[in-house]
Amino acid sequence: MNIAKNAFLAVLCASAVAMVGAAPAAAASSGMRPATKAEIVAHLGPNAVGTVKPNGFTYKAGSAKGYKVTNGQICIRSPEGSTRCASIVTNGTTFQMIAADGARSNF
Repeated sequence: MNIAKNAFLAVLCASAVAMVGAAPAAAASSGMRPATKAEIVAHLGPNAVGTVKPNGFTYKAGSAKGYKVTNGQICIRSPEGSTRCASIVTNGTTFQMIAADGARSNF
């Protein structure tokens, strides 16, 4: 599972994922709900470990890319300073990431 989570972070960093305002409605229609910050961090496991910088983003040792987890969302900050976010929903067991275009993928 760590490989899948690392792959997710790599894809999220490299893709043009934007905030999804319609995620709660989509989540409700599929039986999913926005994941809490605690659920997302627990699901990421050891991949969530790093140093929190003054900008509020967490950076893993040796990485110029940071991430921030909030309720229902994960955001990635590039070394250039741009930030991209994706919604994270769950039913308590399964986690999905929702991209700006509404596409879902397992998280």
